[in-house]
Amino acid sequence: MSDRPDSQQPPSHRHREIEWLRTHAAELRPHVGEWVVLEGEEIIAHGADAQEVVAEARRRGIKMPYVFYVEPGEPGIAKLGL
Repeated sequence: MSDRPDSQQPPSHRHREIEWLRTHAAELRPHVGEWVVLEGEEIIAHGADAQEVVAEARRRGIKMPYVFYVEPGEPGIAKLGL
């Protein structure tokens, strides 16, 4: 356990991606039913086949893609399968 207070803990490796997901549901609506790779605040690749999406991200230089599935939900609401 660290001696540092929680406010001084380093941010999560994927803090930017998680925050973007929390605040940008509207941008994900067109991707319902798709796999998406997010790097920082940019959608790198998306599509129906997870392997192809990851392969595209790697071709673009992403070594460890942050990939997730955008689940269908209520109309107008994008749910994430993280």
